[in-house]
Amino acid sequence: MQTEPARVPGETRDWTFVLESGCRECGWESVPDVGRLREAWDRAVGAWSGLLARPDVAERPSPTVWSPLEYGAHSRDMIRLLGLRVASMVAQRDPGFANWDGDLANVVRRDWAGDPLDLSADIELAGAQTAAVLDALTPADLDRPGHRGDGVGFSVLGLWQYVEHDVSHHVFDVRRMRIG
Repeated sequence: MQTEPARVPGETRDWTFVLESGCRECGWESVPDVGRLREAWDRAVGAWSGLLARPDVAERPSPTVWSPLEYGAHSRDMIRLLGLRVASMVAQRDPGFANWDGDLANVVRRDWAGDPLDLSADIELAGAQTAAVLDALTPADLDRPGHRGDGVGFSVLGLWQYVEHDVSHHVFDVRRMRIG
């Protein structure tokens, strides 16, 4: 049985700043063009199958930094969350969404001990399901509102951009990782 690793400290930054100013760390910039956004989304989601095939997939570069496997599980969750939340925003008027704690989900599910092949299949399925939601969007849907539990509002397009950055940023994190 694998030993449970140290808990990774929870994220304290509100990453929505990237929608206004981009991300200096990974070089991401806001993509308001839906065609280009979809291409970036497909690249980010599609990158995970190769990243999860790494021989060091379950190894952490340091005790309090997620392994590629854990980053992949978090990205799968964000891919699913985008599809579910966008579908709710299209079906409902300004729905509210509770905060989602990816750090806690990682611990509760023991993502550090998951199977990379199963996770790769999960990401592919979540990607296909979310792609179907995104493909069904009309131009008017992109402005539909939703809001976080703290009352901060966002649009379908803003949420899609935010999650695309999250998934792309974690691809960046894993690609630059040096373990051992």
